[in-house]
Amino acid sequence: MTFKPANKDEQLNLLTAIRKKLLAEIVNRPNLLMQIVHIEPLGVKEAIGDPAPYKDFALQRGEERLTEATIIGFKGQAFTSYPCRWRGTLDEALNLSLDSEKNRAIFVATANALGRLLNLCDRTIHCKDQGPDKCGREMAEYIASQFGSEINIGIIGYQPAIVKHMVNFFGNDRVFVTDLNPDNIGNEVFGVKILNGSSCLVELAKNCHIGLITGSTLINGTLNEILDVFKEYGVKPYIYGTTAALPPKILGIERLCFEAI
Repeated sequence: MTFKPANKDEQLNLLTAIRKKLLAEIVNRPNLLMQIVHIEPLGVKEAIGDPAPYKDFALQRGEERLTEATIIGFKGQAFTSYPCRWRGTLDEALNLSLDSEKNRAIFVATANALGRLLNLCDRTIHCKDQGPDKCGREMAEYIASQFGSEINIGIIGYQPAIVKHMVNFFGNDRVFVTDLNPDNIGNEVFGVKILNGSSCLVELAKNCHIGLITGSTLINGTLNEILDVFKEYGVKPYIYGTTAALPPKILGIERLCFEAI
């Protein structure tokens, strides 16, 4: 069965729910809506430092950039393949059309920064250097502590540190990975073949108990469909990463992110 991207309305449902929640939070703070939001794409060193020995994070390969929003000193981030510089009011950022990935990245990064400002979320800044490796290990430890070792793990979005530690804890026969990047699909990493995220989502869901979903799915418009498939097959969803700092709290999904600040 081929994974068909959700239609435009379905893709926007989750983000419009986030927008409504934030606008309700600040309805009595009109001055906040006039604050300036600065959007800036970060370089690799700024975003992730040197995560040696890993060399194949999406940021390192240039597939994505980490976009950072700043509102009166509070920062939020979002991964995107369409980075840009942008400056406008918070009101403008929260009311952007969400039809394009560029605008969704601006919106989500802004939402995360605003969530930090309002104390609705934490850990909005990506970890650096050895942080990603530590996070992968802590994530595996957490899942093992909650569910034991006899479970299958699905990972949506290739993230090398997470894949490595899931394989170390659960074995490569219990780890399934999908990705949308053609350069990754078919590669074997840590003894696991990377599957096509467009055509193998159902295959992954049928074989897994737990699903680890990259926050980038909020930006590329695939999260809604992934959650629907996971629900159909009884897969417990988690979202990881700084893109998903605020959204899981509003959408009622558990987030795993252990080393962000």
